[in-house]
Amino acid sequence: MIKHVFSQLGESFFSFTQVQPLLEQRLVEFNHQLGDKLGLDIKDDEIASILSGNTKLPLSLSMVYAGHQFGGFSPQLGDGRGVLLGEVSTPNGLIDLHLKGAGLTPFSRRGDGRAVLRSTIREYLAAEAMTALGIASSRSLCLFDSKQDVYREKAESGAMLLRTARTHIRFGHFEYFYYRKQPEQLQILIDYCLKHYFPHLSEHDNPIKSMLTEIVQLTAKMIAQWQVIGFQHGVMNTDNMSILGETIDYGPYGFMEEYDPRWIANHSDYEGRYTLENQPSVGLWNLNCLMRAFSNHLSRDELVEVLGHYEPTLMTYYRQCVYQRLGLSLTTTRSKDDSDSNKSVYDVEFVRELYRLLKKEKLDYNIFFRNLSNMENATDYSIILDECIDREPMSLWLDQYISKRQGEKLNWCEIKIEMLKINPKFILRNYLAQQAIKEAEVGNYLPFRRLLHVLQTPYDEHTECEDLSLASPEWAKNLEVSCSS
Repeated sequence: MIKHVFSQLGESFFSFTQVQPLLEQRLVEFNHQLGDKLGLDIKDDEIASILSGNTKLPLSLSMVYAGHQFGGFSPQLGDGRGVLLGEVSTPNGLIDLHLKGAGLTPFSRRGDGRAVLRSTIREYLAAEAMTALGIASSRSLCLFDSKQDVYREKAESGAMLLRTARTHIRFGHFEYFYYRKQPEQLQILIDYCLKHYFPHLSEHDNPIKSMLTEIVQLTAKMIAQWQVIGFQHGVMNTDNMSILGETIDYGPYGFMEEYDPRWIANHSDYEGRYTLENQPSVGLWNLNCLMRAFSNHLSRDELVEVLGHYEPTLMTYYRQCVYQRLGLSLTTTRSKDDSDSNKSVYDVEFVRELYRLLKKEKLDYNIFFRNLSNMENATDYSIILDECIDREPMSLWLDQYISKRQGEKLNWCEIKIEMLKINPKFILRNYLAQQAIKEAEVGNYLPFRRLLHVLQTPYDEHTECEDLSLASPEWAKNLEVSCSS
């Protein structure tokens, strides 16, 4: 049922840790769809006891790793409030079962090892929202609340989240052993990753180089998707970067509302290191940190070559996704010498002008794309222009847009259907999460479940939940969130 594969590496990589259940803990949400995929039935008393931490697993553990946090290196971090219960096997490989807020671990430092209901709900919602948007992410399986007080700025309700991921191995795992000058453990970790996460590379001439190339490409794709949807992670430290390009460790995140790439979601990010516009460069910076940990395995030229895949992968995927959101295709044209090489055509200035107008008009980023998807025909400008104060510049942009769509000679209705499949009606707005949290803290989980439902199916109309699709009221726009959880 539950395996303990990572535990076979030895205690240089973790500390065996037991879950410390909360006072009067209860299960308040279970992801049945995900549970079915993992073969975990919460109605089974044995499974329910394991997932809640009431059954002690002798091989449950907390991982140790390092990380660059806001640019500064922390030589030892680790799961300060998390316990890896084990893994389950699926047709697509191992899936981690990780219980967050499970109590003190050897890596808690000055913390209490707990999580509060507020942050637990936010992570549950975000992970499911990102998954539904097609962005690789950890997922939420169980949410537990309790009668136990946990103290942050004030007393709050303690909670636990059982989350799943293909792995919780981070860039910081490799940094930990590299900077501790433990080459044997570093090699063991590399071999483990090649075996369990990159087995298809085993026959390559240089499997390590191929693995790093794939990590670079997966990371680039993930960040491109963040940029396209307007998601800001908030804490892009190397200890929060998965080697498989999955979004993990949701804390002070945010989905951009009014278009502003310099908006700061994390109240603690005083210098704006992790703004939306900085995420691509920070991703590359983090990958540089990872490459340094492999400097005894590959030459400098090889590492530079590996990193060279980042920008073209990110830009290619980003441009494809932006054009898809616009209902356009990246056309290809034969080169002048009539060779076999093709060149993708992406109108940078056209897209840049759109973003300039969105910022000038303070338009809601994702609502704009949804409205664009809902244009009935080539003359239906009102759905866009009615949101603008200065209508003429946007009208001129729409003229260009219509010209591009008509130039592709594709059926308008068919393209509209496809656009509605990739431009969500529902986005996780911080004020909606806060409203759900406020009700949950007094025992009412209906707003949470209502919000969760539309976030898991964000492209559907859900006319009964129209209020959850609207732009935030003025007081709630672009809220900042703290790291405190």
